[in-house]
Amino acid sequence: MLTTFFVSEGTSFSANQIEVDGDEAHHGVNVLRLKEAEEIKISDGAGNWAIGKVNQIGKKSFTVEISTCGFDPAPKQRVVAVQAILKNDANKEAIDFLTQVGIDEIIPWQSQHSIGKIDNKSLSKWQNTARESSRQSRRTRIPVIANTLSTENLISKIKDFENVFVLHEAAENRLTQIEINQAVDIFLIVGPEGGLSEFEVNTFVAAGAKVVRLGESVLRAANAGAAATSVVMSRTGKW
Repeated sequence: MLTTFFVSEGTSFSANQIEVDGDEAHHGVNVLRLKEAEEIKISDGAGNWAIGKVNQIGKKSFTVEISTCGFDPAPKQRVVAVQAILKNDANKEAIDFLTQVGIDEIIPWQSQHSIGKIDNKSLSKWQNTARESSRQSRRTRIPVIANTLSTENLISKIKDFENVFVLHEAAENRLTQIEINQAVDIFLIVGPEGGLSEFEVNTFVAAGAKVVRLGESVLRAANAGAAATSVVMSRTGKW
């Protein structure tokens, strides 16, 4: 697969040439050592994409002569991860894995046992990680990083959805066995390192969520969301 670089939304993909600058150009010129006539892929992270050959390389930008362009529409059924805020680099690890397996949106959640907190700077790091991982995994759609939600706000968001699954190691039902409505979005709620509180589990169940587990082994909080997303992707035919 061709190496992918991102440009800003609003870029005209019908143009004969597209310029890549900023961090993306730095990555291409200084890290990957792009060469003239090398074929690459460009995307705006919102589904638009183009393929072309590099024809000019500068210190802070490079230009691509476009040969093919297209658009990947948003999926009819979105998979959303509600990721409890984790400690330090574990957040980056969780976002990286979720993006690689194809998550559509990540909602940071301030759970009772979350040690870390998110400010604007931290949220920007989440967005940068999603972008970098999308480049690595050749995605043309970067997952949305939503604003942080409290448990109360999260309940208001999910209460009207059918496919809401809470990951819990003590659940009786497995995600591989639970019924999934193929026509509506899927929400996966992932707890922090300290696990979900009894209050949180009961509150989610009262709002209509289903408590499920993955298997016999207990996964790390940074990995559980990606594993659950993989199961969902397989069961819904996305994989």
